[in-house]
Formats: sequence, C-alpha cells, structure tokens
Amino acid sequence: MNAIDNKDLLHYRSNGPISAFTPKVQYTYDGAAKTLEVTDASTYPAGQALKKVIVKVHDHYGKDITDSITVTGVAGKKVISVANLNAAKGLNISVTVISDAGLIADGTWFKIAAAGEVSNWDKQ
Repeated sequence: MNAIDNKDLLHYRSNGPISAFTPKVQYTYDGAAKTLEVTDASTYPAGQALKKVIVKVHDHYGKDITDSITVTGVAGKKVISVANLNAAKGLNISVTVISDAGLIADGTWFKIAAAGEVSNWDKQ
C-alpha cells in the first residue's frame, strides 16, 4: 500500500498569497429606516481587487434577504432594505468576500448593533 503525499496541497493556490488577504466588512444599521448599509473595507494582495461580496441578512424567524456588493454602481458599498425582516430578536449578517483572483472569505455577525464590523472569518 502506498501512502499519499499531500505536501504540495499546502501551496495549491497559485493565484496569490492568502496571508495578504484581510477581509473586512463594516455595517451601519438604521432601525428606523429599516436599512442596512454594508461596506467592503478588505485588504487584497497586490494585483487583486474586489470581485463581489455576497451579503445575507436574516432574522430569527426564518426570513432572509440576499444582496451583493460589486465594483459597479457605488463600488464597495450597498444599502439593503430589511423592512421585510422581523428585527424583534435582532438580525444576523453572513457575508462572502470574493477577490477577482478567487480568494474567498466567509464571515458572520450575530445580533447586529447600530454599527460594527463582521467578524469570525474563514479564509480560503
């Protein structure tokens, strides 16, 4: 029986160093207007930039809204209406940041406040 040599899997990405990729998504929640402004403030490796940020806002009753930030329109920013969500128990945010070279990071924030930053990142 031959063992499988996995040593090269540590460096399988050829499209940029993940250590230079620092995902950062900030938000401002306006409960009166029922809007959530989401801004990409990520740091990308040299030669890479934002491709898309997928934003999912969900309540504690099973409803959610999905939208995205792209480089078109107001680049790096999006205002999302959360009027159809029930914020009685708070709202949660899940985001996926994608670079134009394919680096990906998923982040979440539970029970958002008036303003803050998404945390709990998993980078790939």
